Amino acid sequence: MTRKRLLGVYILIFIIVSSGFSLQLPSFQVPQPSIIYDINGKVIRGLSEQNQIVIPFEDIPDSFKQAIIAVEDKNFYRHHGVDLSGILRALIADLKARKIVAGGSTITQQTAKILYLTNERTFTRKIKELWYTAILERRYSKDEILALYCNSIYFGHGATGIEVASRTFFGKSAQNLTVAEAALLAGLPNYPGGYDPYVHPERAKERQAVVLDRMETEGYITAAQRETIARTPLRYSRAASSSGDAPYFVAMIRQYLIEQYGEERVFQGGMKVYTTLDLTMQNAAERAMSEGMKGRPAGMQGALVAVDVSNGQIRAMVGGRDFASSGYNRAFATRQPGSTFKPFMYSLAISSGWTEADMIPCEEVEFEVPGSPPYKPTDYGNEPYHWRDFTLKEAVMKSDNVVAVTVNERLGPARVARHTQNFGFTNIKPVLSLPLGSTEVSPVQMAAAYSAFANKGIYSAPYSIIKVLNSNGRVLEEHRAQQKRAVSVENAYIITDMLTGVMQSGGTGAHLKATVGRPCAGKTGTTDDYKDAWFVGYTPYLCCAVWVGYDDNRRVNQAGGVAAGPIWASFMRSASAAFQPTDFPMPAGIKRLNICMDSGLVAVEACPRPVSMAFVGNSEPHLICYWHQFSMPDLPDWPGLPDIPDMTDLPEWLMPGRLDGEEQPEKPGDQMPSQPPALQPDSESHIDALAWFGVE
Repeated sequence: MTRKRLLGVYILIFIIVSSGFSLQLPSFQVPQPSIIYDINGKVIRGLSEQNQIVIPFEDIPDSFKQAIIAVEDKNFYRHHGVDLSGILRALIADLKARKIVAGGSTITQQTAKILYLTNERTFTRKIKELWYTAILERRYSKDEILALYCNSIYFGHGATGIEVASRTFFGKSAQNLTVAEAALLAGLPNYPGGYDPYVHPERAKERQAVVLDRMETEGYITAAQRETIARTPLRYSRAASSSGDAPYFVAMIRQYLIEQYGEERVFQGGMKVYTTLDLTMQNAAERAMSEGMKGRPAGMQGALVAVDVSNGQIRAMVGGRDFASSGYNRAFATRQPGSTFKPFMYSLAISSGWTEADMIPCEEVEFEVPGSPPYKPTDYGNEPYHWRDFTLKEAVMKSDNVVAVTVNERLGPARVARHTQNFGFTNIKPVLSLPLGSTEVSPVQMAAAYSAFANKGIYSAPYSIIKVLNSNGRVLEEHRAQQKRAVSVENAYIITDMLTGVMQSGGTGAHLKATVGRPCAGKTGTTDDYKDAWFVGYTPYLCCAVWVGYDDNRRVNQAGGVAAGPIWASFMRSASAAFQPTDFPMPAGIKRLNICMDSGLVAVEACPRPVSMAFVGNSEPHLICYWHQFSMPDLPDWPGLPDIPDMTDLPEWLMPGRLDGEEQPEKPGDQMPSQPPALQPDSESHIDALAWFGVE
């Protein structure tokens, strides 16, 4: 041996030893996918768990073996691990393009890199690759190496290996792939993101054509076969077993992790991801959505998001009717929320001194809008107006639009828009129709916002990941609740009291209360022309938002209480089973009184429509309802007896809650006409009232 050769051997030995690897192959280890856990430590099954299904060489279709050899390493069965002609061809192609456009690595080299090395581009890594390639070629047969490769390459969408790739893109086992499907899959590992057939179907088809051309060149198919296969349409679909548990939630987590750490680390790095999801609640959510959408038109979609009211952790998420047919997550899609947005405006009203008992008329009214025609709000249904007064609580129970717009106008839309920021909203338009849901928001935002009312006025930003660990157990990131006070404890309780009224007799959600079977609060929402149907509500522990509609804004033709309400109620019943039924705790500074919904005053036994209301401080009415406190006696038909005046002609002090006219205080009742002493609760008011009517 010459001195130069001997020196070369010494240098090679030095590089091998100093590079930190053994002369033997490292222990064989298939790339480990990341594992996602729910809040209780249960594994959430999905592509991230089963993205590696190893199948034997015999079960890999011949068409795929031929396609992958033709496009990746045509001399695979002729070389001994390194193809010098392939390296030369790649070098020439790179020089012509003045950039790296081709690789010279053989299937054996790629297998060595996948199984034992990282993607770092260093001289040491390349030396390791060549050394492990040589050992692989000596230890395993060509068929065994090809099987290792086909079971280990990454195809995109979390699918590692030909079996999971076949299920992910064609909804079938690899054994059943057609030649056209096998050729398409063989083209994906070169650039999984760029050739993704779900995102870039044209690019995927072009890549398939390249593979077919190579297969023809290598004699695997004829020219006629290539033409026929190239014209074969491809229909992509995921197998049900590929969707796994909580597919929309897992897809959201997967996308986040890929953006943070890259696909290789997510799907081959063995990370452990601990999330906020509760699989028991998730199963309840999926059942509720499935049952609630039965019999609905095929294109109608739905979304459901449930959060823990105490911390904002997402417990369940359904982003659509069927993940296999549409992976678009509507839990984050923004749509007009309809009347479900009213509570945020009423929250400001309560903070400004209004009470549940204050009364506003529902009647035809116009509001001037600079530069536009006057705005005339109307109610849904056959009649545009109720033509009577409403207490604020009943206005919420009935979801009266005219009252809501009137209150919004008196508060000032700009103030209301700023107030909604306390609940996590941004860019809410300060318009008169604001409480009717004129600005688009998402189900996730609505679930988190309503949770503030359930959590004593504390808003918690929604989140889904608790912590992420690497394969060695080191914490890569950790998240905690981000909270702020949105409204006072008393304010939150009063809004909750108004929303519990929605679930009581006379409320738009009354038909749902029996299904839930425990104390709950909620609000229906229906947009103009019935394009979006909502229900958002909560118990003391859990808040849930449900949306039903079409992606293309077609009409649902059903109100929120009918289209979305039953899904919400079914979920809440099942998801709350682990919690002891309990009422919303009443703060120390709150008083409760039965109020007459006709007069807005303290109800008496004769009041036909009494309802319990909550008041803060000394804001409750101090008058007994004189509308129903006494009954008129049967008067004899005496000549000269004065006519009993029509009730609409009563003096101002007998018309409680009516605040017509332009010069109104910000809070109704601040400047109410003083009541005559005879009508105080401790007086014989019926005698003095009769005297006013001319009866002695």
